[in-house]
This record gives sequence, C-alpha cells and structure tokens, in this order.
Amino acid sequence: MRDRSSDDRHVGEVIHTGDDAANGLRVLQIGSYIFSLEKDLDLPVFSDENTSDVPIIPALSPRPDAVPFPDAPRILVVGAGAVGGFFGALFCKAGFDVTFLLRPATHAHIEGNGLTIVSVDPALGRFTVHPRCVQAATDAGQADIILLAVKCYDLTAALSAIAPQVLGDRDVSILPLQNGVGGEERIASYFTQNARVGGMSGVIGGVAYITSRLAAPGVVEHFRRGIIAVGALSDRQDARVAWIQKIFSQANIECRVSRNIRKTQWEKLCWNATFNPFSVILDCPISFVLDSPQWLEVVRRGIKEVIDVAAAEGVPLDADISEQTIRSSETFRDFHTSMYEDIHNGRPTEIDALNGDLIRRGKRHGIPTPTHDRFYAEVTALDAKRRTA
Repeated sequence: MRDRSSDDRHVGEVIHTGDDAANGLRVLQIGSYIFSLEKDLDLPVFSDENTSDVPIIPALSPRPDAVPFPDAPRILVVGAGAVGGFFGALFCKAGFDVTFLLRPATHAHIEGNGLTIVSVDPALGRFTVHPRCVQAATDAGQADIILLAVKCYDLTAALSAIAPQVLGDRDVSILPLQNGVGGEERIASYFTQNARVGGMSGVIGGVAYITSRLAAPGVVEHFRRGIIAVGALSDRQDARVAWIQKIFSQANIECRVSRNIRKTQWEKLCWNATFNPFSVILDCPISFVLDSPQWLEVVRRGIKEVIDVAAAEGVPLDADISEQTIRSSETFRDFHTSMYEDIHNGRPTEIDALNGDLIRRGKRHGIPTPTHDRFYAEVTALDAKRRTA
C-alpha cells in the first residue's frame, strides 16, 4: 500500500477482531484473522448525517474459492462530502490505493488543494491527503471496493456513473452508505432494469455513524464518531463482509458486523426521520427538542410510526427503541442535524428519501403516518420558500 498522506500520523495498523471458537460463536477465518459472525452489533442508535414488500436483489452467489479477496484492494469513493470525504481520507492516510469519483468543481478543488480533514479527535487533528481524482469511472481503473457516499437524491446518478465498474463478470464489492432504507434494492433494481447486472452479488448493507460537515469544498470538519456497520444481505456473503471489516480496520476505521443490517438501518431511520425534519421545522439544535417534553412526545409518535411500518416490512424493532434513540441523542445535543445544515446552506434535503419513503411504505401496508405526513409537508414547504426567496 502506498502512503498518500501529507501527514504520517495514524498510519493504518491491522486490528485483530472477533472471538475465538471456544465461546460457541460461529467464526470465520481469513488468513490470520478470525471474525465473529454471530455477535450482535452493539451500537448506539444515532446519526447525524440515508421498494417493495419482497426485496428485488437477485439471488446472490458465493465467491469462488479460487478467487481470493485482495489484501490491497483498489477503492473507489463516490463523493467527497461529510461521509465520503472523511472515510476516504482515512483510507488515503493508511496508504490504500484510493480514487475519488467527483463532480467537476469538487474535482478541481481537491486536485489543486487536496482533501483536508479537521477533526476534534486529537488522534486525527488536521491533515491533508492528495488522492487520485477522476470525473468518469472509466478513468479510475477497475475497483475492488466501491464506497457509495452520496446523498439519497444523487444515488441514481451515481449508479449511472459507476456502471462501467460493474459490467461483466468481474467481482466488485459495493457498499452504499445512504441514509434511509432500501438503498440496496434501488441499486439492484437500477442495474437489472438497465441490463447491467454484473457484480450484484457484491452489494452489501452499510450504515455510517458520524457527526461531520462539509465546511467547504475539499474540507470536512469532523466532530464525533466515525463508525461503519456492515452486514450481509445473504448468508453467502459472510466472507465478503468479514473482508470488508478487515480492510476498514486496517485504515483505523471502526467497523462492526451487524447480523441484521436491515434492522440496523431501520433503527437509524428512527433518529433520521424524526430529529432531522424537526430541527428544520423548529429551526433549532437538537438540544431544543431534547429539553421540551412536548416536542419529545412528537418524536416518540414519529418513532412509533417507524416501528409500525418496519414491522409491516418484516423488520421488528425493539420495544424501547424510542427511548434508546432519545437517550443516545444527549451525547451530541448541541449540534445541528445534517438536514438543518443542508437547508441553511442552500442544498437539497433528504426529506423525500427519509419521510416520503416511509409514508409511501405505510400507505402500501395501510398504516397511517400522520407525524411524518406533517414533517414532510412542512419541510418541503420551507424548502420551496427558501428556493423562491
């Protein structure tokens, strides 16, 4: 691996994870690494950053034993915002072969100035990396891992952009990190409808837990956390998921395996679909909601609607998920949400991918979602007002 960082601190070290077989857990060994595949994902339910009743992902086939996962994968990061910029920079810092697929303006800025992370974590501090940047996937070379770190509303355009990477039979692992639920189904649907199905066995589920913001093009401010959860969409993907965890760990990125990634995504939605729009409507930081019993009741009603829809979708959530979500929010109470940042910086919001999608799923199951109907209507109205001002 080549070190592309302008700061040699925090170079990636191999982190041995998992439990040995003596504890009765099912484990997987890759080389000298042993991974637990049965351990529950122990993550707090929080985030500040994204279908049908039957998933349309094609049948997944196991990777042939004769084709091992590479020890030094080539990584393509799509997007250099608060999520992609942060994790992609850590891969660069650890010496991985990283390429960013970017829009022209962002491409020009990072090509000329590098990608800078400004973190409150003293182990990171401020550092700048100079990754390879391209504007077309055909210029990137064949990737082994594609990190899809774009907003929900940009996912279709991103899939069109990476299509050359997934054509044919060559294996590529795709890790989407959008908010909301159903992203993996959207990916499979897109490539199926466009007769570009190659590589679909490589799509795995992912969730990012991070508090960061894009302060300027090519500059990411990092405040808290930086955790990735990954999970298989088929029991035939265990080896791929364990390999992904190993690669993230080598970049000093905390990566945990969820044995029910769809549940993990719905748990994150409990926070995103309530605190995000509420902070926009009230024009306030998270603390304002947490300090008001009245507003917390609205949050609880909103989460109850998420629970009901998730159950109808075949993903039962824990009975105390509302209180878990509220308690975990105390640790970053003084921050604004990403939707608040988006609307105040003139960017589109993810209201349709979060609340609109939940409303549509509820309607298919005959489940009312009045709290999210209100969230959706008010945020879209405020966004329309801003655009015409």
